[in-house]
Amino acid sequence: MTPLTWALAVIACGVGALARWGLGRLQAPDSWPWAMVAANALGCLGLGVVAGAVGDGASETWLLVLGGGLAGGLTTFSTLAVDAVALLRAQRRRASAAYLGATFAIGLAAVAAGWLLWQVITIR
Repeated sequence: MTPLTWALAVIACGVGALARWGLGRLQAPDSWPWAMVAANALGCLGLGVVAGAVGDGASETWLLVLGGGLAGGLTTFSTLAVDAVALLRAQRRRASAAYLGATFAIGLAAVAAGWLLWQVITIR
C-alpha cells in the first residue's frame, strides 16, 4: 500500500465516521436506533457497489479506500452491540432483537443491492 492510498483510506474513514455521527445526531435519545440501521445499510450498499467494481477489474485500491475506509467508517459493529445491550437493559427485549435482526437482514440485502446496482450501471 502506498502512503497516498493509506492517507486516502484514513481520510475516507474519517468522512464515514463523521457521516455516522451526523446520522446519530438526528436520532432522538432513547429511541429505537434507526440512524445506525441507516448508517450500516448505506455502508453495506456502498461496499456492494465497490465489491462489484473490484470484481470487474477495478483497482483494489478502491476497495481499500471506499470499502475499508468510507464504508468501514460509516458502519459500526461496536455501536450495534452497545445499542442492542442498551435496549436489553431498558427491558426492551423485542426492540433489541428487532434491531439486531433488521440490521443484519437490511445489511445483507443492501450489499446484494449494491452489487446488483453495479451490474445495472455497467449494463450487465
